[in-house]
Amino acid sequence: MRTILSVTLLTATTACTGCGKTDTTSTMPAAESAHVVMRVTPIKAVPKTLVRVTEQPGQIEAFEQTAIHAKLAGFVKKVHVDIGDKVAGPLRISTDQPEQPGQVLAELEMPELDAELKQKQALVAQAAAEVTQAEAGIKVAMSAKKSAEALVAEARASVDRADAMYERWKSEFERVRELVAKQAVAQKVADETEQQFKAADAARREVAAKIKSAQAKLSESDANIEKAEADVVAAQSKHKVAQAEEDKTRALLSYATLRAPFSGVITERNLDVGHLVQPSGTSGKPLFVIVQADIVRIFLDVPESDAAAIAVDSPAKIKVPSLSESFTGKVARTAWTLQTSSRTLRTEIDVPNPNGRLRPGMYATAEIEVARRDDALSLPKSAILKRDGKSFCLSISSDNKIKELPIKTGIVAVTSTGTDIEILSGLTGDELLIGANLTAYKEGQAVEVIVAK
Repeated sequence: MRTILSVTLLTATTACTGCGKTDTTSTMPAAESAHVVMRVTPIKAVPKTLVRVTEQPGQIEAFEQTAIHAKLAGFVKKVHVDIGDKVAGPLRISTDQPEQPGQVLAELEMPELDAELKQKQALVAQAAAEVTQAEAGIKVAMSAKKSAEALVAEARASVDRADAMYERWKSEFERVRELVAKQAVAQKVADETEQQFKAADAARREVAAKIKSAQAKLSESDANIEKAEADVVAAQSKHKVAQAEEDKTRALLSYATLRAPFSGVITERNLDVGHLVQPSGTSGKPLFVIVQADIVRIFLDVPESDAAAIAVDSPAKIKVPSLSESFTGKVARTAWTLQTSSRTLRTEIDVPNPNGRLRPGMYATAEIEVARRDDALSLPKSAILKRDGKSFCLSISSDNKIKELPIKTGIVAVTSTGTDIEILSGLTGDELLIGANLTAYKEGQAVEVIVAK
């Protein structure tokens, strides 16, 4: 009768081990419970690749979104795009060629600016003509200077000749005057010689006067050149100012053409032909809204418990319930600081979206890999007992008795077989361990080991 009862109790105990109840022997009489030996199939800690993930809800947003407003007031002349249209942004053809502007979205009419541009262009043309005239004045002054220099050179060349003639007739006049005193020549010859001497003296003084006159003209031509150069500088400055005014007006007029700042999709259009649009900054309703969606961002808030483990480039799996499919991406950036209101870390995941299936506004969940351990010694969660903030597992000694082993645990990972926990220290992997229902065992309790088939 005792044998039959023991078998029955053993069967009940084994069954309860699987269902998770505590000590089944507590309902037995004490005398009979002392002779019951529980049968167990032990497990061992095994090396596995453990991956810890955090799954958080999020929302899909466009990588870039821009509202297009009017810079200046004007009438809508033509609208080129509508909602849902794909538009092309600026494109640089090559490193040495200018950037090709973005696609035209709409055109505005600004009659006042058109008239002002014509006026500025006329002022530029007038200033350019003044520059040309001033440059011509320099040429005239330079020509006059060359003439003055030629006159000075010519006058200086005549000085030697005039001096020579003056010295000759002076000497001759003195010689003849001595001969007249000796009555060797007639007075008439002396008078003629004196006239020649006076003529040579007058010629010498005339050459000196010509030199002074030529030098005066040369100085005047230098002054004229300086004035002409100053006129050129003034005219060029005036031309630059006029050109700058024209460029400014032309730049303002360029705002009449609304262009796409980047390639994307038009999601809002709030204008029609003939509308008068006013510059409203960012406070008013935009004329267009354009989004860039070839790459989308997933915004999610990671709890404080996982925030420290979030790193840039961490792989992520994105699930979109409305599409019934998953996408892959990476953590692109985090806010680094936690939001004080929710104690969460704002995290962004960039996901390629070449076919446009992911649309801004969709709901999504993201699984982010926060830790990975290759060949990590691990145990199922059911094989670990926590008490007073410490972790233990129950091993089976060589004499088939239960013994508590303190262990240090690492990351928790969900695998295909359940939840596994990394064992950092306390086990070698050779120990025989209780795998489940640990509260049903006590240290020192004898058990019967059954080898799994």
